[in-house]
Amino acid sequence: MKLSVLRNPAVLISILLMFLVACGSDSTTPTKAEPAAKPAAKTSSAAPTAKPKAADKAPVVQDNRTDKSLHVVITPMPQDTYLPWKASQSGHLVFRPIIENPATIKPETGVSKIYPQLFTSWEISADGQDYSFQIREGVRFHDDQWGEFTVDDFIYNVDSSTQEGSLTGCAASYKAFMGADSATQMKANGDLKVTDDYNFTMHLARPQVDLLSWWMNVLMVPCAQSFSSAQFAAEGESMYETGPSGTGAYQFTSRVLNEYAEMERVPYDHWRVNPDFKTLKISTVPEEATRLAMLLAGEADLADLSKAIHDSATEKGMVVFESPLPAVGLTILPLGQYQVSKVNYNPDAEPWTQTGETGRLVREAMNRAIDRAPIVNNLFKGRGVPMYNTTFHQTLEGWNDRWEEEFEAKYGYDPELAKKLLDQAGYPGDSNGNNRFKIEVRQSSLPGLPEVIEVAQTVMQSLQAVGIDAYIKETEFGKALEEFRDRHDAHYLLPVRQTIRPLAANMRIYYYTGPIDAEKGRPTRGVLYMESPIADRVYEQMLSETDMDIRHKISQELGDYIYDEYQTIPVVNIKATIVGNPDVVEDYSFGGVTGVFFNMENIKAAR
Repeated sequence: MKLSVLRNPAVLISILLMFLVACGSDSTTPTKAEPAAKPAAKTSSAAPTAKPKAADKAPVVQDNRTDKSLHVVITPMPQDTYLPWKASQSGHLVFRPIIENPATIKPETGVSKIYPQLFTSWEISADGQDYSFQIREGVRFHDDQWGEFTVDDFIYNVDSSTQEGSLTGCAASYKAFMGADSATQMKANGDLKVTDDYNFTMHLARPQVDLLSWWMNVLMVPCAQSFSSAQFAAEGESMYETGPSGTGAYQFTSRVLNEYAEMERVPYDHWRVNPDFKTLKISTVPEEATRLAMLLAGEADLADLSKAIHDSATEKGMVVFESPLPAVGLTILPLGQYQVSKVNYNPDAEPWTQTGETGRLVREAMNRAIDRAPIVNNLFKGRGVPMYNTTFHQTLEGWNDRWEEEFEAKYGYDPELAKKLLDQAGYPGDSNGNNRFKIEVRQSSLPGLPEVIEVAQTVMQSLQAVGIDAYIKETEFGKALEEFRDRHDAHYLLPVRQTIRPLAANMRIYYYTGPIDAEKGRPTRGVLYMESPIADRVYEQMLSETDMDIRHKISQELGDYIYDEYQTIPVVNIKATIVGNPDVVEDYSFGGVTGVFFNMENIKAAR
């Protein structure tokens, strides 16, 4: 199979539907790779019935174990909790080394190729509603008394992540496609049928072609984890504080919230990988200067540092480890565009949220007011490449070359034009062209992109320069997440880390409204709610559409709308980075999944 095909998610969906069996393993040592090429030519194919399954090849596990310890210091997570369902994607960083998922990706191929992990194979029907799954046999939990990972554990973990009050981002969508409030209820309804401990089927309430490329993948790590259901039955929630038993290559030893999590390599041959380092400690350290000082003093071995201070580390002999492919980006979101649901919609006080010409002019002016070059060159030290359309990328379906070709003409820095556009929109301000309208700029940080703190200041100053009364409000990202996802009530500019994900997944996160929950009085199936009727129509069609030409056409239609309406302020795509001590770490190839560091079990120790 040609690499160009494997790098094209659109073609990949066709492949999965023709023969949706994942063969291979996640144990191959990753190698450095160049950025993915543009997608291969599209093919048009309705999905035929899935063919018989093929056996997953047993991984060849390398053994380079040492007695060394590894200490990683990171930006604080948005939630620091013992309970996995109370943490979002970024809050799962400390859980990742001790758990696994049904499917995964690799750093060198990014989101373009799916690999099996806890599942060895799967099949999907032509209509996208019937799945059959085979679980890998012999995957043991850390504590022998809890046995192996089976269907019961899959069901428990789905139930856990979708329960009331969950912050995982899984609940609404899972409940919609399961047609039930839990996997247990789905089983009781007869739509989840267990053949034996390692085989089961699911009949979905609606088509959903992205279960293994998203909802059961490491890309959406909280939704289908690998904690022991038997341990939970015996110990309840206390297990997560005293020692949760997972299936990962590291096992829990201790945890102090808002300080650190400590793990140790499992004392047996892991089925997938034997980590080089005997122990792993992940500490959350708010001050970047402190993280740098700890690295230079030998108190930490890897540190999450903004690119602006990389030189301060490399001048002292440290090295920068970089993801093989662009993994994260910086975009700025004008929140409050609740144009479909109308829930908490305030267009009169928030002109950037208005529909029609007025809103478009205001959003174009905000784009024109921001000089992207200093952000890329100074804050990111020239390591980034321009982002031309939020959530879209040259390697994903729906890409339109005109977005790049027209970007300077439509989005280029021009503060004088920005002022004229605001005048034209009906916001001339006072006699000096100031006080046109107020807008809050949120300042918060996330692991994997500490630069957003500085970006917020730059955005505020840029908007002030064209007469917009912009001001900073510092907040924890978890608080902002509660406002835009859980309350549908966010009314500010949010510089945020954008992860390069399968396109349909980002459509739901950024643009989908979905139905109004009658009990809660607001939408519940999206995340950021940059709403538009076209986004709802396209996303819902993408859930079941398998014709590659149609998928490309409709997703490009949404991309054109976002681009031409200036719905967001795209800035830069970058490779994720972490800085390390070469005397301790020889190599770390990672994908920056959801902007945080994963597959830490594959970090190579210096010899």
